[in-house]
Amino acid sequence: MRLVVKGITVTLGSRDVLKDVTFEVEEGELLALLGPNGSGKTTMLRTIFGMLKPLRGVVLLDGKEIGNAEEAARKLGFLPQDTPLTNLRVIDIVMLGRTPYLSGLKRPGDEDYRAAMEALREVGMEDMADRIFSELSGGERQKVMLARVFAQQPEVMLLDEPTAHLDIAAQIEIMEIIQNKVEEGRAALVAIHDINLASSFATRILMVKDGKVAYAGRPEDVINEESIRNVFGADVVVRRYGRGVYIAPKPKVPNGLKRVHVICGGGSGREILHMLRDAGYKVSAGVVNVLDSDWEVAAELGEVVDEAPFSPISDSSHRKNIETIENSDAVVLANLSFGRGNFKNLQAAMYAANLNKLVVMDKTPFKERNFVGKEAEELYREILERAVVVKREEEVLDAVRKLLG
Repeated sequence: MRLVVKGITVTLGSRDVLKDVTFEVEEGELLALLGPNGSGKTTMLRTIFGMLKPLRGVVLLDGKEIGNAEEAARKLGFLPQDTPLTNLRVIDIVMLGRTPYLSGLKRPGDEDYRAAMEALREVGMEDMADRIFSELSGGERQKVMLARVFAQQPEVMLLDEPTAHLDIAAQIEIMEIIQNKVEEGRAALVAIHDINLASSFATRILMVKDGKVAYAGRPEDVINEESIRNVFGADVVVRRYGRGVYIAPKPKVPNGLKRVHVICGGGSGREILHMLRDAGYKVSAGVVNVLDSDWEVAAELGEVVDEAPFSPISDSSHRKNIETIENSDAVVLANLSFGRGNFKNLQAAMYAANLNKLVVMDKTPFKERNFVGKEAEELYREILERAVVVKREEEVLDAVRKLLG
């Protein structure tokens, strides 16, 4: 199966909503449409489904134009963004997906019922077949609507904001259901607003702006600070972990503020980072593994020198950490534990001490945090001799202020 959208232009009123849009979707792909409201995502799905007729261009499935509405409904399944409430039973809603297979006055048969129940099983709703649709939760209703699309047995699923208005747990569950269906040999084109969610599940992403495809490719290739700024007009921090990304707002801080770099990890820097940021300092942290709790705080509050999850600090990350220390006005060594994986952070602290810009948070005896051995013990002792040493988090701010004069 191969869906080709070639040179599509759609005009609504006097405005071109889609402008020469071209892309392809292969079997086994989950293609996410990302873009701001009004960028053309919904129009694109409706045009592919045949609800809107393009001014120019063509939609091909396996090299052929889709024929009449009945043929389109058998090959393409469409889930609209808004679903009206109804007092129909769940099974009746899902059976509507079998409509393309019922010609004339033909009533649903055993095969149609089996297909509907199988679709409910796939979304985990088989025990709610006789429930009233309007009495379900938002996440349950969305699963029922997905089941209706599954019962249709389309080759391509066109899904318009299937996770809208759902909590994070329901969003992930819905995307996992869609992903499982794609892995069975279907394809999905999903309009979605959550960049993090899209990057976690999509095999490819189309970023749409003003009716045009601005960027297309794998999530790790197209989602970056520049593309998000260009498409959404937002300044964000983009952090990577494997093929996934983590998006956080970029903090807005006035120019000219002093910068304090915190060497931390495992939650040891959380309170210090917040305290320094609240006091008006620019903050950064490193080297911290992606998805570490300190990484999440630093990514939200300032900048972070990071390393892949569960990986030792690489030479390149260590060099970046040293450069960040050089460009900082003060450095804080948090009360973290040291093993071979993060021993370079202790070496970085020694570098900061030699620059006379280090404050050490020495709360827990080092022997209880040292999993490296004598080498780390000797290095830490030398660091204490050259740094400003405090014993409690609340003392860090005063020590930094005194250090900066």
